[in-house]
Amino acid sequence: MNDKEIRSYEMILRVSDFGAEQAAIFPSASLGGELLARISAAAQELGNHHADQVSGNTSARRGTATKAVARAALRKALQRLHRTARSMSQTMPGIDSKFRIQRNMSDQTLLGTAEAAAVDAAPIKNDFIRFAMPADFLEDLNGHIAEFQTALTTQQTGKGHRVMATAAIDDTLEDALSAVRQLDAIVRNTFHDDPARLAAWSSASHVERAPKRKKVESDLQTQEA
Repeated sequence: MNDKEIRSYEMILRVSDFGAEQAAIFPSASLGGELLARISAAAQELGNHHADQVSGNTSARRGTATKAVARAALRKALQRLHRTARSMSQTMPGIDSKFRIQRNMSDQTLLGTAEAAAVDAAPIKNDFIRFAMPADFLEDLNGHIAEFQTALTTQQTGKGHRVMATAAIDDTLEDALSAVRQLDAIVRNTFHDDPARLAAWSSASHVERAPKRKKVESDLQTQEA
């Protein structure tokens, strides 16, 4: 949630608490009771959606960080393979063309290039080993491919969860705020001669304003002058 959404969420929580305290005044069969039930349900949903949003964001960030490491390792393995293939091309003309790698590749292109390299290297594995490649270089390459794929999946899944949670927050907030606006007239009419409860409602249904940012740099410049 952004700052504005958090302030609205906090207001909805306060209104939900107000409704719980005044439940006897607004029976479930009344419009006021129905609106309070909607608001209370929205408060619970928003908490769940926010948790999903934070979880998705954390997962996406973790996937991004892991992907960077896995990408570098995979590219290094491909560069080693290509360098060896260039030497092998002296006696196996054209072999190096199968293991060329581009300078700038998207994640999916890099993954496809690596998978193709693993397939092409398998039949001539022993030739690579003759050029001092490790005996398990193919297993190592496939391991890097798997790690990169996992990191990509983690990143994309996290982003997907974050996007879905954000959309759900928007929809739930819109419905809850509409319910609060409808409830406002009902509460004020119900407690028109009860200043204490009206004050409690005003406090609960008020959305706090964002704090003003202090002009630190301007103040420092003034002090220095």
